[in-house]
Amino acid sequence: MKNKTLLIAILAFLATLTFASCDKPVNSINVNADLIPGKWYDSENTTEFWRFDADGSGVTWDTSEDVQEDEGTKFNWSVLLDQLRIDLYGRMGQHVYYDYTVTYQTADSLVFKDIYDNPRTFLKVKSGK
Repeated sequence: MKNKTLLIAILAFLATLTFASCDKPVNSINVNADLIPGKWYDSENTTEFWRFDADGSGVTWDTSEDVQEDEGTKFNWSVLLDQLRIDLYGRMGQHVYYDYTVTYQTADSLVFKDIYDNPRTFLKVKSGK
């Protein structure tokens, strides 16, 4: 009888793990790539800008470092479900990519987390900024 009870308990536990692993994470969303193109700035570092172009390319710069848009670091970007991938290309040939999990998106706001769960909020630049 003990073996039967133990077997039922193990099977119930495994069934719970199986069904729980099928759930989508609470903060997970499907990113709308059509809302990304445009010029954005970091809400905490208002001198850091990112321009996402509709063709999947872009440029980033920081005006506090006396870098302007035409001097910025080029990158490519892509979206898959809730992931935003940014591939940066340095002036000396280095290539670095970053994967971010998008947790919130509107036409004017983009919130994502890096692999360490650090959130960043970007806001779309209104004309004149």
